[in-house]
Amino acid sequence: MMLHDGSTVYADTAAEIVEEMMPGLDSLDEPARSQARIRHAARTAAVVQQMVIDRARYEGTFDPDDAEVAPLVQILVTDKSLSLSLELPQHPGEPADWLPVVPLVLLATSYAPTTEYPRIGGNVIWIDPATDESYLASLNATGLFSYWAAETAGTLSNS
Repeated sequence: MMLHDGSTVYADTAAEIVEEMMPGLDSLDEPARSQARIRHAARTAAVVQQMVIDRARYEGTFDPDDAEVAPLVQILVTDKSLSLSLELPQHPGEPADWLPVVPLVLLATSYAPTTEYPRIGGNVIWIDPATDESYLASLNATGLFSYWAAETAGTLSNS
């Protein structure tokens, strides 16, 4: 795994890579590991969200300092450990998709089937800390990390 700072982590298992990101994780039982991944993922999701906002600002597609988009910014920077429900005023009670140009970064474990909150559709980047493998795969999808795993002898996949 290559981290955003350019450092590289080599390991035989997904659990060993996650342990490098969260020292001491290997001494925890699975329920405690799960909670530690979720806490780490919430902090990481905030970093990814800020990177997405910064990228959109750089590309000129979003100005977070514009007063007109202040409500969007408030949603984008909401605590990532919280579950959100989106609905349109003309359709109260019906889940709505996230449609703004800037993706919303959320934790999969804050939504169904883990909780009663329905998953938000649309322009969403999901970080899934349910397992070591799903966490690494979702971090890889954010672009914050590059993660490769050997599938079979001599074959690498970009997970």
